[in-house]
Amino acid sequence: MPNPSQKERQVGLYESIQTQEPGWQRRAYDEYHSLVRRLLINALGPNAEVEDLIGDVFVAFLESATRIRSAEGLRSYMVSIAMNTVRRELRRRQRRRAWFAWEDAESAAERVPGVDDPKAKAALLQLSRILEQLTVDDRMVFILHMVEKLPVIDVAESLNMSVSTVKRRLRRSSERVLRRVARNSLLADYVLEKSGSNLSGDNLSGGNDA
Repeated sequence: MPNPSQKERQVGLYESIQTQEPGWQRRAYDEYHSLVRRLLINALGPNAEVEDLIGDVFVAFLESATRIRSAEGLRSYMVSIAMNTVRRELRRRQRRRAWFAWEDAESAAERVPGVDDPKAKAALLQLSRILEQLTVDDRMVFILHMVEKLPVIDVAESLNMSVSTVKRRLRRSSERVLRRVARNSLLADYVLEKSGSNLSGDNLSGGNDA
């Protein structure tokens, strides 16, 4: 028997949530854990806080999942919660750095394995240092579109922004990040693999300006 498609799984999960079928929480966790973990690691880097933050995302989702109005909205709702968690964590880090300036992202990352592939971990650490130079919202737009490959219109929905705002932030962040990425062959290969593009910043399609 073939495995159900993502759409079929989402419909089944949505129905389970609405009827409060026993075990729907575990199904939601199994369905979206890898997505949430990838989003947090790409946005925050491989560091000690990520595993706890994954738990925070799922607690928020499980507490409010009955508010979701359609099966098609499940994934975007989860992405939205994950990125709100990223926003709060980035702002917390900014405050912490003001007091603990000697602790950088690399020293924090050494406390946990984070990512099994040493090359991927090194690339994530370098990308994280570059992304730290962006505003919080520019950083999230870049991650969702250039790394996670979400269409612009989906990024706008997940971050509660207009499409025109997402495009403006994406152009600004892409120009800044890709200039630095291009100087580092390891990082360039990693971002190229994740984005599936030539990293020119020109692939900004996905919806009309709002």
